[in-house]
Amino acid sequence: MAKLTLLSFIQQISEAIEGDEIDELGETLEADVIMTILQQTYNEVLDRRDWEFLRDRVIQLAVRAAGDNKLNFLTIPENVTAIQCLRYLSTQGKYTDMTYMEPCAFIAHLHARNPNDPNITTVLNDDGIPLYVVNDKAPTYYTSFDEESIAFDAFETTRGIGNQIADSVIVGNIKPTVDWTNPVLTLPIPERMNSLILNEAIATANYRLRQTQDPRSERLARRQNIKMRELEPKTQRDQEVKHYGRRTRSGR
Repeated sequence: MAKLTLLSFIQQISEAIEGDEIDELGETLEADVIMTILQQTYNEVLDRRDWEFLRDRVIQLAVRAAGDNKLNFLTIPENVTAIQCLRYLSTQGKYTDMTYMEPCAFIAHLHARNPNDPNITTVLNDDGIPLYVVNDKAPTYYTSFDEESIAFDAFETTRGIGNQIADSVIVGNIKPTVDWTNPVLTLPIPERMNSLILNEAIATANYRLRQTQDPRSERLARRQNIKMRELEPKTQRDQEVKHYGRRTRSGR
């Protein structure tokens, strides 16, 4: 099926549950409820697995809040759900891959340095723990203590104050943001995923608004979910990475 606009989604869901005719977003209370169901369905489907179309996106890290003096920290953007690799501009002016370190090993690596050396800057993390950060070369290692930000083991003062977002490049899984107030917007998903989200939203709307089940929509949604998993990549499926334990945003 062709990609649906937000208004088309709402209209088709309303028609399927024998609801009111809807001409614009937010026209009725029921239209608002259907929009909420659509949003929840969209988020649930995208969070269901590491869809191929969400992977391999290139983006930069974000700067920390104004006034934050943690010079070797940069923020992971909110829409990044997992980091596949992180690269940083080296002292030689070339982007190089950063090596991830577990937090305990990272702290041990930094605490092995002499804080009195002239090329060491002491930075306190959010818990007040001192980190001895090299201040005259590009970083080699990184970690995350909270899955919200990245801590580097070094930065170059000649390039600015602390690590620079312009020097960072990450490749990772990025969940697209949606302007749910735009009626002509099409969801940033593959065309064939429209049917999956539509039928799951119809089944949910029938249950919540009509207290009935819609076996046909539920059956179609199950079939489309399986089909999406099989046919999603248009080019070549990335090699699956085995993850043991919980998945993280920072790339561990």
